[in-house]
Amino acid sequence: MFLLLLAAAPANADRAAAEAAYEQGAWELAAYEAQRLETADGYAFAAGALLARLMVEDVGEDREALAERAVDLAEYALRLDEDHVEARLRLAGALGFRGRYMGGWRAYLTRLPQRGRNLLEEVVARQPDNAWALGMLGAWHLEVARRGGSRGLRALDASVEAGMGYYSQAIALDPQSPAPRYFLALGLAALDEPAYQTRIRDLVGSARALPPRDAFETAILGELDEFAARLDDRRAASAWADARLQR
Repeated sequence: MFLLLLAAAPANADRAAAEAAYEQGAWELAAYEAQRLETADGYAFAAGALLARLMVEDVGEDREALAERAVDLAEYALRLDEDHVEARLRLAGALGFRGRYMGGWRAYLTRLPQRGRNLLEEVVARQPDNAWALGMLGAWHLEVARRGGSRGLRALDASVEAGMGYYSQAIALDPQSPAPRYFLALGLAALDEPAYQTRIRDLVGSARALPPRDAFETAILGELDEFAARLDDRRAASAWADARLQR
């Protein structure tokens, strides 16, 4: 038993170190510590740390390389465990960033959006209460609307209503997180439709009232402050949201 505890200690320590780094916003350190586990859980966690960095930091020219690293880590996790739910979730997120950084038509031809949606729907089928998966499905529908317009929505059988519905489920499942409120508000603002303005204001207001639980949510709240300052000018808010979603 003593030898088993000794063998388990480094892995537990690495996981604890990865989680501590993530909570503090040290995304690269979190990824490094998680990879040291050399397990499907570790590689999936590492991919998630890199995705968190992509979501809340403007990494500039490094963004494509960072997205590819996240893809590789998630895919490696799935090679170790083909049924790993978190790895599927992280792969879907990483593919979404890969698709964001290429032209919409090219992404469609390489079936990136289709693959991402399939992965997310598989996760939701297994874990219908997975708030992250539901929120990401919501983001998928709204991103199709933003980038592809009505033509893209038809081609991929997507809809703004479905996106809002998935986000609403995510908010209900994790009401203390500002993230789904923020990204739903961003997605709606980017569409520049007057009908969504009241909903956007409600989402931003309720999200800003939530206390952050880690560095990721602290960064989200900082962005919410910037976004809120633009809401009196619909066009300015829409332009800011669109630019933010292209980052």
